[in-house]
Parts: sequence; C-alpha cells; structure tokens
Amino acid sequence: MAAPDTESVDPADGEAVRDALERFAGSSAVSERDDGSVVADFRGTTHVTVHPGGRIETGMPLHEFSGVPERFVFDHDAGELRVERDGVTYTFRRP
Repeated sequence: MAAPDTESVDPADGEAVRDALERFAGSSAVSERDDGSVVADFRGTTHVTVHPGGRIETGMPLHEFSGVPERFVFDHDAGELRVERDGVTYTFRRP
C-alpha cells in the first residue's frame, strides 16, 4: 500500500501555501488578492483564504473558521486540510 500523499506547510511561507493550495483545490481555483492573500474558491461560498503571515479563514454554508495556526497539513489523497495549533485541530474537507 502506498504512503498517503500528505505535506506539512508553514503558514507564513506564502509560496509553499500557494503551491499546496493549488494541488489541493486545482490551480484554476486558486488566486491571489491585491493584499497578498491566497484564495482557493470551491463551489458556492466554500473557500479557503490564507493571509500574509499565515492567518487562515475558511467558509462553508453552515460554518466558518478563522485563526493563526502553527502548521497546515494537507492530505491530498483524503481531500483534507488540517489546521493545527496548540493541541487544537480544525479539518477542512475538500468538497
């Protein structure tokens, strides 16, 4: 059985965040705002936004999340982005 396709990314490393989001969401779904934020837009209002410095905001129809994590863990096979900080984990699942 193959090892899972996961990568840990420093939220403050803008280039690594963008590369990982493009793998996670598809390059056509990812854009950069004038303020340097990187946004992955999915269907409807579902999105992941990472601001310069690493603050993340996610939105889905029934909930949202915002915070400054220690690391992002992308599990490309499972379609999950884990946001980890101080023993707290939030999981965003790719729609």
